[in-house]
Amino acid sequence: MTEQPGAQVPGDDTRIEKAEARTAQAEHSEQTMRASELSYRRLFETAQDGILILDAATGRVSDVNRFLIDLLGFSHAEMVGRTVGELSPFKDIVSNQAILERLQEHHYVRYEDLPLETRDGRHIAVEFVSNVYEADGHKVIQCNIRDITARKHAEDEVRRLHAELEQRVIERTAQLKSANAELEAFSYSVSHDLRAPLRHVIGFVKLLQQDTGSSLSDKGLQHLKTISHSAKRMGALIDDLLTFSRIGKAALQQMQVNLDALVRETLSDFQLETQERHITWDIHPLPMVWADRSLLRLVLVNLLSNAVKFTSQRSEARIEIGCASDNVDESVIFVRDNGAGFDPRYAGKLFGVFQRLHSEAEFEGTGIGLANVQRIIHRHGGRVWAEGAVDSGATFYFSIPQLNGAPHGT
Repeated sequence: MTEQPGAQVPGDDTRIEKAEARTAQAEHSEQTMRASELSYRRLFETAQDGILILDAATGRVSDVNRFLIDLLGFSHAEMVGRTVGELSPFKDIVSNQAILERLQEHHYVRYEDLPLETRDGRHIAVEFVSNVYEADGHKVIQCNIRDITARKHAEDEVRRLHAELEQRVIERTAQLKSANAELEAFSYSVSHDLRAPLRHVIGFVKLLQQDTGSSLSDKGLQHLKTISHSAKRMGALIDDLLTFSRIGKAALQQMQVNLDALVRETLSDFQLETQERHITWDIHPLPMVWADRSLLRLVLVNLLSNAVKFTSQRSEARIEIGCASDNVDESVIFVRDNGAGFDPRYAGKLFGVFQRLHSEAEFEGTGIGLANVQRIIHRHGGRVWAEGAVDSGATFYFSIPQLNGAPHGT
């Protein structure tokens, strides 16, 4: 059959459609590539790190972004076409050839802290990272340059402050050692030099009473009694001061302490002193705590001694010991009495050395017992406080922190 001019050959439509599809696909691919290139260019230009693009074969700069231009102070034209080693900021570092060799072998080069000098003579520190990849059929090198000058200055300042702090610690430690040595000398002097005169005073008062007691008037005998009493009180004060100074020296020997057993043991010390008195002891169940047993016993001795002393004018004294709070953080123990109490306005003075809210004529004491309590509890990381009112009794509290891994509860 003869094909007529202008007649459409079967299959032409299919070929045309395929050709159009290929054209459309090519146009789409080209548009996608242009969009990708545009996106990359925007990222390249707006990046907050410096970027150098090098030809892998020659090592020469083919492109540089705005951030690096601003950072180094060299123009685009001054950098493009040169090797890294030819750029003055990089002249004092490893050679261009060495960089290329490392990149060819490892495809990656990194310098953590690279010193550079800008065009205007400023010295900066940068993090320099290079890697190799293919673009348009040939290998290129991308160098990312991050300015870490501010971070380096901050690190240097931290190191300087740390060194300064270490020096201060060394100096303060030396001062503390010196102060402790002086305190040791003072304690020795108190223990030996002051005790001897006191013993002499007490001894000669006794001799005077024996030799001339019958010839002295009642007033003279009373004077001798006052001298003897004052000397003994001075001895007790020295003992308490030495105890106070020693509390802060020895390391804590912490262990699991059964407070119920410790309170019973401590109360036995007061049997002789209180056998002529009418005292109701109200002892509640107490928790196990993690503490230095001997120091905690001293806390109880001081608090119970206070309670016994300040209820001495009560015909029926009542002393209560219990646990105000017991949780995973701390145990709070209290000692409460119905004694003389105190003015709550002066509660803050109770735990100071030689701080007394009652005269010695009313209640004897050196004014150091509660200071010892506070020092011991503070060494355990706990707290001490008191509540009371005049002639309405007092309650003293102390807390013992429950450390991680320490036993807890009754």
